[in-house]
Amino acid sequence: MATTATEAAATTSEKKKPVFVKVETLKPGTHGHNLTVKVVNSNTVKATGGAGGRGGRASASLNPRAPPRISECLVGDETGSILFTARNEQVDLMKPGATVILRNAKIDMFKGSMRLAVDKWGRVEVTEPADIAVNEQNNLSLVEYELVNVEE
Repeated sequence: MATTATEAAATTSEKKKPVFVKVETLKPGTHGHNLTVKVVNSNTVKATGGAGGRGGRASASLNPRAPPRISECLVGDETGSILFTARNEQVDLMKPGATVILRNAKIDMFKGSMRLAVDKWGRVEVTEPADIAVNEQNNLSLVEYELVNVEE
């Protein structure tokens, strides 16, 4: 009986192989994507709110955390491109020309357009440079979506 229990535990704890998708297959409101993309460019966005927000020095002394660093990076593969929102440590990894693997990425909506993001449950890894010709003509972040309520 003990051998079957350990065999069962071994099969359930076995990790699934990640399924890598292409940029053009991304849809609004989806998550759990694994992608290998190339960074085209990276623009630092002014941090708003956070610890250094309202209240000036008084709030900064009460909350010593630095404001979050946010950068919008255009990433893509041969099928398309999308804006990736890099936060804090991710900003240092997203250098133009770098090839990165995004694990467990999700699609956030920002002002009606899609943004790719990796939260605390995902991972951003720099990998060896790949020869990816990014298709900037198919930029999914330029497509504007509108939430429509369907009457039944």
